[in-house]
Amino acid sequence: MDAEEASMLPRPRFRWLMRRRFTILALIIVIGLVTWNQVAIFDVIPRVFPPPGASSEITPSLAVGDWSQVGRDPQSSRFTPYKAPVPARIKWKFPTAEHILASPSVVDGVAYLTTNDGRLVALEAESGVVIWDHVTGEPSSSSPAVAGDLVISAVRPGRVIAVNRDSGQLVWEVDLRSPIYASPVVGDGTVYIGSGASKLFAIDVLTGEIRWEARTRDWVVAPAAYSGSTVVVASQGKVVDIFDTKNGRRRLKYNTGKVRFGGAPSIQGDLAYFSSDGGVVWAIDRNTQTFPTERFLFHAKINLYVWQLISSRPVQLGSIWSKRIGSDINLALATTEQAVFGAKSDGSVFARGALRGEDLWSTKLGSDIEVAPIVAADQVLVGTVDGDVIAVDTQSGVIQWDFPIGAAITSSPVVAGDSIYVGAADGHLYAIGAH
Repeated sequence: MDAEEASMLPRPRFRWLMRRRFTILALIIVIGLVTWNQVAIFDVIPRVFPPPGASSEITPSLAVGDWSQVGRDPQSSRFTPYKAPVPARIKWKFPTAEHILASPSVVDGVAYLTTNDGRLVALEAESGVVIWDHVTGEPSSSSPAVAGDLVISAVRPGRVIAVNRDSGQLVWEVDLRSPIYASPVVGDGTVYIGSGASKLFAIDVLTGEIRWEARTRDWVVAPAAYSGSTVVVASQGKVVDIFDTKNGRRRLKYNTGKVRFGGAPSIQGDLAYFSSDGGVVWAIDRNTQTFPTERFLFHAKINLYVWQLISSRPVQLGSIWSKRIGSDINLALATTEQAVFGAKSDGSVFARGALRGEDLWSTKLGSDIEVAPIVAADQVLVGTVDGDVIAVDTQSGVIQWDFPIGAAITSSPVVAGDSIYVGAADGHLYAIGAH
């Protein structure tokens, strides 16, 4: 055997070793990808390494005469059991330099207001006199939340701030580095707020530390709804997500189809309600949990149904009812144990049964509506572009009273104490009272 032949002998073994190494590397990559996929599907990381719990159990007040955050309660029901006064006069009005886009919060006789000209102000609820004025320097379209000794608010460029309720002095702030259009919702020591980063953030009320953040399908521009172990959030990407409040793990992903959200979710008991720009109202079971591969199986069944290989249309996990109301519904709903109330783009308000979604009534108001309704005892209150605050009976849909303020109403009514508060396009916050 010559030298050239001898030098060629190891080559087959070398190639075999290289192929073996490449095979092992490919197997490692495949196993790694499968393992990572299973980690994602089963949400292993937040289960095994949960974030720290809230440092307190602070929840905004639900006392008589208080409206302490955007939906009044953490469930974002937009309901108060206390009757609104029959308006007879404008008690006072507070001027700002821009349209008011967010409702105030009112607690213990003080109204807290974020303005579009870069301020967070505290006003005497009875007189409108300024108690303190905290300059943020940035516009806001988010209602503040009053929790314990803090007033928590957000500015559109992306900061969430907490100031002392008595002095207006800054206590903490956190920069979410993305636009914020949603209002904070506070429950049991945690602030829940979505942003333009397509995320929902859970922030500790007392410290301002981010407890966890969870990815959503698209921008979140509407407030969340919180109850117990679940927080419900609707994004602009046609998906409603329900997250576990302890660790941010997604419990349910509910796809609504080819529509985008302008409204916000609301919780009553075990049900979460939401609407869409496509004129549909949904009720889903907020305690339902998606199991691994459930979404894949659901879409597979949809395809089988489309190809007429199965006879019945698959029902999405968590569904209770959905009803097409007609016209767009791009505003938040108000809910009670008996009914769901909303406003449509055709200038009408409507009521549907809470348990089955049956049609109860629909009333045209004769003017466009650009702010979400609220419910005060047995009346639905709504503001119109024509500048009227209108009360409609919750049982019959009959208009009870109509009070003009002289400017288009740009924030939802708030009922607190013996007053109704609304923001207007002329830059004023109006306090309306009885005789």
